[in-house]
Amino acid sequence: EFEEEDVVDGAGEEAAEMEEAELEAAAAGGGGSSSADMPDDGLNPSIGGRFYRAGDAIEEGEELRVDASAYDMLHRARLEWPCLSFAVVPDALGEDRAAFPHTAYFVAGTQAEARGQNRLLCLKMSAMHRTKHDDESDPESDDEDGADEDALLECQTIAHPGCVNRLKLMPQAPHVCATWCEDSSVRLWDLSHQLGNLHAPGKGGGGASARGEPLKTFGGHGDEGYALDWSPVASGALASADCAGKIHAWRGSAGGGWAVDAAPYEGHVGSVEDVQWSPVEAGVFMSCGVDSSVRVWDVRRKGASAITVDEQHGADVNVISWSKQVNYLVVSGADDGSFRVWDLRSIRSGEPVALFTWHRGPITSVEWSPHESSTIAVAGADDQVTLWDLALEDDPEADSAARGRDDLRDLPPQLYFVHQGQRDMKEVHWHPQIPGALACTAADSFHVFKPANFGDGQK
Repeated sequence: EFEEEDVVDGAGEEAAEMEEAELEAAAAGGGGSSSADMPDDGLNPSIGGRFYRAGDAIEEGEELRVDASAYDMLHRARLEWPCLSFAVVPDALGEDRAAFPHTAYFVAGTQAEARGQNRLLCLKMSAMHRTKHDDESDPESDDEDGADEDALLECQTIAHPGCVNRLKLMPQAPHVCATWCEDSSVRLWDLSHQLGNLHAPGKGGGGASARGEPLKTFGGHGDEGYALDWSPVASGALASADCAGKIHAWRGSAGGGWAVDAAPYEGHVGSVEDVQWSPVEAGVFMSCGVDSSVRVWDVRRKGASAITVDEQHGADVNVISWSKQVNYLVVSGADDGSFRVWDLRSIRSGEPVALFTWHRGPITSVEWSPHESSTIAVAGADDQVTLWDLALEDDPEADSAARGRDDLRDLPPQLYFVHQGQRDMKEVHWHPQIPGALACTAADSFHVFKPANFGDGQK
């Protein structure tokens, strides 16, 4: 078990501290590190032993140890209930932040044992200092004085009528949150009060759970669901899809309300698992589902998708992410542990431009980096978050360093970081204002980290 892991209860009664992680599973950078002591294979020789890949057998006498030098920052917290969906809240602290300590805001939704115990959690994580390495003294570090200090976690909550299957924040108004609930309804919430308290000094940790009314509740889905996404182009446009295969489009209406089209978009056979709006076109979105298909939709046509691609593996396609930097690239993740990169200019051929099968469990989350156009974060049910740079190629020096190492034999050259130490990974998201920083949620904990080797492939 994790040691001294801090708990935040759903009512947010006290501010809690987070500590740097002492993970019981190894994490390693696989594509070179910024640390001068790191070899070309990306592993710290002082750790010794072998690289552990989730699912590997652990021999008698072996123990799992984290390589802390692989991280610039690593903090973690455990909440009262699992939060299987969350979002990063944009803030006014500046773009492209590099100096430590860091502050970040999140909204998460709980999966409590009893329906009435569920909440939306508005979280502020501050004083997140650089991870201190036992064998390192860097006179140029911007965070020498605070490297041993604990981070601070503050929480404001609002009651939610059931487990939160998924949530998304409206890009044009991040205080507006859409949630998919286990009761087959989609709701919109105004979190401006809770987020405002987090911004006000001294107010972030107090108060009982608020019981606000949603801005909008839509109960027209025939089943519960998980697919949900706001358009980054058309303000107020939302798509929600359910396990019955139906996709409903929402649009902002006069006076600040929302109208939902009663007639759904239909085409999937079975559950629609994810939806993504185009980053550049107001009338185009994509979907994926348990029928192994990825589909492109024109909002003017409800009878059928404009493009349908069968991934031909017979497994569910769980998640998709549409690149905001290269708007013709999409990544999809499937139940068989594979993920594919699609070029929309040639997607009708049914052939992805890249296919990776590293993960040993279903892919639960994928997301393009907002800072590096070739970089993808992938989370899997095999308890791994992996980071990939599609621009990386075979490196003769790294190949030479790995020669004779069975544990490194199958590492793809594009895989540059593996984060472990959480159980039942659910979602991973990049922080849009802190290059290289990510957060990931799982059944047992919530982690915020920054790899030491982020961006090395672009240098």
